[in-house]
Amino acid sequence: MTDPIEPTDEALIRRAILQPDSNAFEQLIQRHQGRLRLYLRSLTGVQAIADELAQESLIKAHRSLTQFKFQSSFKTWLMHIARNTFLDHVRRTPHIAEFLEQSGEGLLNEAQEPSTASSEHHAMLAIDIDRSLQVLSAAEREVIAHCYFADLSMDETAKILDMPLGTVKTHSQRGLKKLRDALSAWQSPSSVKESK
Repeated sequence: MTDPIEPTDEALIRRAILQPDSNAFEQLIQRHQGRLRLYLRSLTGVQAIADELAQESLIKAHRSLTQFKFQSSFKTWLMHIARNTFLDHVRRTPHIAEFLEQSGEGLLNEAQEPSTASSEHHAMLAIDIDRSLQVLSAAEREVIAHCYFADLSMDETAKILDMPLGTVKTHSQRGLKKLRDALSAWQSPSSVKESK
């Protein structure tokens, strides 16, 4: 027996708009909410704020779904809404940047005790990744968040950030180099030898 074919995002959007099918929008949410939360977490550094902004972004997406023009992917459109939601939040909270800098939460650090050496290793890496993101400029961090945490292409990132593609590529290259340098202690001995 073959597995049923998953409907595309576009098919789900059409069902959600035309029928209207609330199950179709729920499928879209299930498909994209993990990436959305990770993206917002990379911008805020605080899971609770990221979850709140993700919820707000999904509500906005649902309310404006009929305005979706099918000129970009649903993921790109959703991340654009999320970015604007994040920027609105920053404007509403004048001291948010200071709070985020002083927050002790890590990018992927969960509030649970590691139970094995592997999860302890993962938690330590997550803390180091979060610290390393702090060395990036605001533009580099935003490009890295879009390209790697939101899993968007360089073209999609350029459109969302209203930035020339060449500038996005430059910020990505510089940001990745800074991250590699900051995380060099995590490289395997063989990869360090190869890079010399």
